[in-house]
Amino acid sequence: MPTTPLASRLEGRIVDKWKVIKKRIKTIEDHSGAFSSCYEVIDIENGQTGFLKAVNYEYAFRALKPGVPSTVFLQELTQNYNYEKDLLEFCKEKGMSRIVTAIAYGEYIDSAEMHPVPYLVFETADGSLKNINSQQQQDLAWKLGVIHGFLVGLSQLHQQKIVHQDIKPSNILIFGHSVSKLSDLGNATKFDHKSPLWDRNEHCGDWDYAPIELLYGYCSPNWDTRRLGADLFMAGGIITYLITDSNFLSLLAANLPDIYKPYKFGGIFEDVKPHLMQAYYMTLTEVKKRINESIRKDLIEIIGQLSHPVPELRGIPRGLITSLPQYSLRRYVSIIDRLSKKIEIM
Repeated sequence: MPTTPLASRLEGRIVDKWKVIKKRIKTIEDHSGAFSSCYEVIDIENGQTGFLKAVNYEYAFRALKPGVPSTVFLQELTQNYNYEKDLLEFCKEKGMSRIVTAIAYGEYIDSAEMHPVPYLVFETADGSLKNINSQQQQDLAWKLGVIHGFLVGLSQLHQQKIVHQDIKPSNILIFGHSVSKLSDLGNATKFDHKSPLWDRNEHCGDWDYAPIELLYGYCSPNWDTRRLGADLFMAGGIITYLITDSNFLSLLAANLPDIYKPYKFGGIFEDVKPHLMQAYYMTLTEVKKRINESIRKDLIEIIGQLSHPVPELRGIPRGLITSLPQYSLRRYVSIIDRLSKKIEIM
């Protein structure tokens, strides 16, 4: 019996109509797909290329916490795969054009193996914000177009009460020159149809991009504030990353006195708020200097509202006259669209 799990050795095999060409080697800093193995595949019938994500139960069992029965964990993993699959189908049915949805799914079975391998196949992107080379050399029009695309995708999710919970550069995929889409719903959950694994209050897919309040153990009892507000903070981080090549969370933490930094502060979130606000204004001042003057006022306003350290104050300011809910992204999508068109004609 081979010691390497089946999901780790699919190269060269035919999975339904997909020939598995090459395994994607994960880097140390890549925290995506913790319980999966990923491959480049090609449709043997029409030559279409794809990206296959296979559930790797062995990887999951290595992370099994003491006291959790393996049978229970296996059931949860299978439920989570089905949940993600169904969520992707729901997004496709709703016509979410800026969400990367599955083009195929199923189970690969080998009679010599104990467990089948559930898998999802996605369209192949040309890259992600994480691996696009010389990102700082991309022009402003390109960056604004990418921001617009992923904000549209996130807005499409939020309109259906779905939160992503893992917004980071590697999950913003680029198709062609500048069409951006939001990918990987493996950590997502829905208000009226909760994820079996990832609906925990404190959950975040990648803590390097987490909303600041979670790092201090604070979770609002209000679903919109806790879930939508968290996605908004991560979205603000992506915009900052595109403009400055730095994550807003990292910049914010760097401006905090050492004793108030996440994981070092021993008090409650309420006590650290004044220090977070001071660091927040310092961070906005730094970011503002690095924004093109022609769009500086609008863009720093967007970053400031999306990345506010207090989730109850995040999003559309309460004093603004609008019919939109506080955490709606529609206003920001509209502003970015206007800025993008402005830059294109300059």
